[in-house]
Amino acid sequence: MTEKEKPLSNDALAGEFDKGSSVSVLSARLHRYATAKTRQTEILNHINGFVKGQHSAALLAGLPAVSTRMGHCGNYLLFHQYFTIDEVKLAKAQFCMKHLLCPLCAIRRGAKQVKAYLEKLELLLVENPNLKPYMLTLTVKNGHDLSERFEHLTGSVRKLLKRRRDAKDGKTTTELLKAAGGVFSYEFTHSDKGWHPHVHMVVLCDPSDPISFCHKNPKSSPLSKEWNLVTGDSFIVDFRPITGDPADGFIEVFKYALKFSDLSPQENLSAFLTLKARRLTGSFGLFWGVQVPENMTDDLYDDLPYIELFYRYTKAGYSLSATREGGPSLGEGPRVSWSVHDGKSPDK
Repeated sequence: MTEKEKPLSNDALAGEFDKGSSVSVLSARLHRYATAKTRQTEILNHINGFVKGQHSAALLAGLPAVSTRMGHCGNYLLFHQYFTIDEVKLAKAQFCMKHLLCPLCAIRRGAKQVKAYLEKLELLLVENPNLKPYMLTLTVKNGHDLSERFEHLTGSVRKLLKRRRDAKDGKTTTELLKAAGGVFSYEFTHSDKGWHPHVHMVVLCDPSDPISFCHKNPKSSPLSKEWNLVTGDSFIVDFRPITGDPADGFIEVFKYALKFSDLSPQENLSAFLTLKARRLTGSFGLFWGVQVPENMTDDLYDDLPYIELFYRYTKAGYSLSATREGGPSLGEGPRVSWSVHDGKSPDK
């Protein structure tokens, strides 16, 4: 798959936070979701072919059910257009909740995670105005065994976090103790050299005493030396301040599931089967305990009138199927009923 053929880009998640008029934002949003649905179809076709092949029961366990759920995922979207404030919210949809396999669910899940941690960051910076967000990246060597590379990477991160806990008790030293808190995700890309595992982490540090890292000579940095000691095979790290919109840092962390869309359908399914029961995100310190909502729709306004916009998905993309008035009444008299655009009654 060439760069131009990739169905999703790294901007897919960033687009969930675009600001502007409701009409332009909704149009871009529908295009983004339709692109994700196209990729979803490619993966579904591969899954169905995989199920029909000669594979062990262990590998096939649950895949037919996953295929069925994905087949219904995102087939309709119901938006509330709050015309008095020019905002559009996703009110209802059917999601398969398989965000490591389904790019549409990856977008929605990632958006929920970014929003939750952005809200937490705002509170933390009010309480700790001396702290600033930084991006910390940690890698280990490539390998062809994804499960082994995953265990090596996660084990190394656990060792690093343990060093941080021990350092707080004075038992050892670690550069990570300079981070008052952090949130991270495990990400994997693939090439002819195998799987490339790495961690993206947003950490909060005091700029007067940040994690020690030298961009001109990374290998000499205390952080690089410590990571090599922990992993036994890697000194490649990166640490830099997050300038501009802090959301960009969290988008980098929580686009991990969307990166699976850069894989071939075969690689995507293989990664899903290997990692589906694994935890791919974590947090510590001041970011510990942030709750990410399980629902995949938007937060709605209870006290504003709106127009319901019902969209159906076809191979041509999403098209408006029906509209009707909703929310608090703007005056006396009956509320407008569904206005059907394609001759079919919308799902209730």
